[in-house]
Amino acid sequence: MLAPFIPTPEEVIKEMLSCANVGRKDIIVDFGSGDGRILKVAKTYFHVKLAIGVELNKILCKESKSKDVEIICGDLLSLSEVLIPRATVIITYLSPRSNELLEDIILRNGKKGLKVVSHDFEFNKLPLEKIKKVKAMGLLGLTEHTIYCYKL
Repeated sequence: MLAPFIPTPEEVIKEMLSCANVGRKDIIVDFGSGDGRILKVAKTYFHVKLAIGVELNKILCKESKSKDVEIICGDLLSLSEVLIPRATVIITYLSPRSNELLEDIILRNGKKGLKVVSHDFEFNKLPLEKIKKVKAMGLLGLTEHTIYCYKL
């Protein structure tokens, strides 16, 4: 497991997707998609063309299935080389180590213009566009979240 499942509050999700300026033409891939909440918000409020989640936990895969999103139950590192070239936006809420492992794959396989949004954990080599801070209620009460927005 590359990161534990921690639900992202909806207001943070909306800021993440706004940071990448997602819209109808976008294909988003959420690596470590958990219960699929980011994908569902992307489809419902931002009307993205396609929302794909990759999740290792089989229980979360079942919970996140819906007619509006595509869930792949598997290891994100083994699937990333196939999915990254197809994506216009990548979403992550992983860990520093997971981002480190994924970053070189993104740089090798991402197309020019690819947007990457990371919740709370930075990528060190990707070109940073902006950082947003958001306060939201979550499992631990009111907490501050940092959103890192990158673009190749």
